[in-house]
Amino acid sequence: MQAATVRLSPPPPSLMRVVNPLVRAVLTSRLLGRRARPIMLIEFEGRRSKRQIRVPVAVHVIDGDVIAFTGRPWRHNFTGQIAVAVWYLGVAYHGTGSLLTATPQQVGQALRTALDNGASPSILGLKMPRSYQPTIAELGAVGLSMIRFSTPDGALAQATARA
Repeated sequence: MQAATVRLSPPPPSLMRVVNPLVRAVLTSRLLGRRARPIMLIEFEGRRSKRQIRVPVAVHVIDGDVIAFTGRPWRHNFTGQIAVAVWYLGVAYHGTGSLLTATPQQVGQALRTALDNGASPSILGLKMPRSYQPTIAELGAVGLSMIRFSTPDGALAQATARA
């Protein structure tokens, strides 16, 4: 049996426990946050724990929508539509986030678009051979989910489009 050419390769949780507090501080800083273009900080309330959760994620604009890709369990908090604060370039935007119901084909297409727009495989949490151009089917098979973020006035989408 041949190993998959494209696979998930998220950073180790132990590394994230050390790095994420620093990343959170940078992303909420007006001065330093402006330098963190591919990353946004999302703040939301846990659906069962009711505690405030703050997660740095890579930001992607796919067909005009602000999208984050993840396979982490916290994504289930976004089933339906929940209130969220998004810090991007040092500015807070208040809106909603929703876990998209997407087929592997749709997720693969969105990942292909993100890669074509300049996202690195590592920022997407993917591992693949250098210079490899994965197919939509290969990308869809990795098992990532998509969360869409929006604000009532569209300010978040405008800010990410300008960056």
